[in-house]
Amino acid sequence: MAFLSNVQLSCFLLSYLVTFGAELYQLLRHRSGLTRGITLCSAASGLLAHTAYLFTRSSESGLPPLVGSSHDWFLVLAWLGAFFYVLLAATHRQMEVGLFLMPSILGLIILALFVDDVSAESVREKNAIYRWGMLHASTLLLGLGTVAASTICAAMYLLQYQKLRGKNLWLHRLQLPSLERLNRFNRWMVVSTVLMLTIGLVTGLILAMVQSPLKSGFNWMDPLVAGTGIVWLTMVSALCWILTRKEQTGRQVARLTLLAGGFLLVTVFGLTLLSGGIHGSSTAAGPNPVISSSESSLVQSR
Repeated sequence: MAFLSNVQLSCFLLSYLVTFGAELYQLLRHRSGLTRGITLCSAASGLLAHTAYLFTRSSESGLPPLVGSSHDWFLVLAWLGAFFYVLLAATHRQMEVGLFLMPSILGLIILALFVDDVSAESVREKNAIYRWGMLHASTLLLGLGTVAASTICAAMYLLQYQKLRGKNLWLHRLQLPSLERLNRFNRWMVVSTVLMLTIGLVTGLILAMVQSPLKSGFNWMDPLVAGTGIVWLTMVSALCWILTRKEQTGRQVARLTLLAGGFLLVTVFGLTLLSGGIHGSSTAAGPNPVISSSESSLVQSR
């Protein structure tokens, strides 16, 4: 099974690299139906191998990828990016979204290689702690995903703005959505970020209270807990600024989102990389704390 997982990992990583290379070729050299077909086929085959890899990992651990390990958690986030890339590439063939999405996807995959990939023992009981843990992990995943989406959207907005001003000739080769669409999508992503991270933080507090009788030792200084709190406070501030100041321009919103989102993603992912996992590095003798606090407590209680 380990050999099969390594083959699948190599396949989708190579496929995404080919996709990114084809996107660069289309931008710098020549666009054609053939290169677009190669790009879409390589991305779709990578997504298929990516899905198979996550399924294989889940079968080995007996846990969903969201709570299997930090390695799986980052790869699920990369899988979401690849899924939306394939969807957009198939429906909006003239838009070069791969130039923005593919570096993010590849970065998440590389980051996943440097964090803990050890899963805890199988936890199949359907109890309250497990359900809260799944909700906690999924909402945090979606929250960080919307932060990344809003950051990418803000970068596209600023590039499209410069393109329309005509200051950089090479930008005219970029096929991007309109400023109105990008501005509207950016605002929705900021609102979604606040909603998802709020649910994630609330469910995390509920998990902490549920685990207190079990003496699991919830770590309030956990890198992801602290980082998510910073992200949440910043995004709430950004949302309040967007909703209360009617005179702000789309460029101002994009700049704020790009600076805040980019800094916060670097902070959260940097802390995660330094600590070795989502909730710290695992130990050889005990259950893996990077999975989630809910499964760690359940394994200990058993």
